[in-house]
Amino acid sequence: MVKKEKIKKKKITSKKKWFDLIFYTVSAIIIVILLFIGLRQRGLLPLWIDNQPSAQVGRLTEEVRARRQNFNIINAHEHVQNEECLPLLRKAMGDCQVQKMVMLGTPDFTFFLKTEYGFTGYEKNNDFIVKLSQDYPNEFAALATLDPLDDHKTEKLRKYKEEGIAGVKLYNGHGTFYDLFFKMSLIDAGMMEIYAFCEQEQLPILYHINAGRFLTDFEHILQEFPNLIIIAPHFMMSTSNLNRLDRFMREYPQLYLDISFGHPDFLVAGFDRISNFHKDFRDFVIKYRDRITYGTDLVVTTYLAKSRAYIDDVQLAYMDLLEKEEFKLPPSIYNMMSRGAAKNIDINRIYHGLNLDEETLKMIYHDNAEKLFFKG
Repeated sequence: MVKKEKIKKKKITSKKKWFDLIFYTVSAIIIVILLFIGLRQRGLLPLWIDNQPSAQVGRLTEEVRARRQNFNIINAHEHVQNEECLPLLRKAMGDCQVQKMVMLGTPDFTFFLKTEYGFTGYEKNNDFIVKLSQDYPNEFAALATLDPLDDHKTEKLRKYKEEGIAGVKLYNGHGTFYDLFFKMSLIDAGMMEIYAFCEQEQLPILYHINAGRFLTDFEHILQEFPNLIIIAPHFMMSTSNLNRLDRFMREYPQLYLDISFGHPDFLVAGFDRISNFHKDFRDFVIKYRDRITYGTDLVVTTYLAKSRAYIDDVQLAYMDLLEKEEFKLPPSIYNMMSRGAAKNIDINRIYHGLNLDEETLKMIYHDNAEKLFFKG
């Protein structure tokens, strides 16, 4: 009896040891994986694959490459965290035959998506992109941003103008920024002063506008400053309301658009809407082709998941949207979506593109952005 009890205890002890071994081994593996992911997110532990071009680049035909080379493509909407990101970005620009890029002044919140940063770090980023545009004026243009709550914003804008900025980027029409940081009217007296200065100095404003929330204020700005060029990115966040977008473009000839959507969640949703009504969108884009620019809004950071191949894939996806009758999105874009947004997505969906003519593509890829941002 005692012997049986000893054997039983031994078996229990043995099982417990195996359980402990498995538990601690799995826990250690999870910790290592989380640590690896965390370090990668902070731009550490780079891998050789981060610097490899997308497989799509190798599949581009000589005919397509020659055609795109003639467009002298300008990406008119991009954010770049710091100089460390430039070598990879330049390689991706070369992969996709992008000749020039418009850099937007950016706060740390956009780079890290953490509210504790607030609307900070933008002046450092402004200085970085302004210096970049001074050193490489035939490759980069800078749009400085401002804090709407800063009492000295007009004075700072004058300084940036003297340093050669090509325009201004504003965030206070962005619903998230409005709720978290600003909570002030778009037509506040201090902002009206900024609009007046930009109109007088012929500085275009790339203005993120949540059209559903701030339409009245935005329309007031357009009416009050008829000679102020405003570029509303992401199709003025109105791809679900093409009639409204058409009215604004028809009534306000100083209004421009860009085709970017930003985060992959929004990119996929935007491509869905355009694909579902591709004939209407094609007619719209051709109608206003002299006031639409190509842009990607990738937000290039030291976050290593945004590899060279991913940057390639996003740029090429927008090109497919403009050029092709049908296309598929690469897996890398779906992989970067949030879990909730990706839940009901068909990763095998075939999208309808706009299949635009050469003259329209030339305007969207180059002419409009060259006129707006590289006129010096």
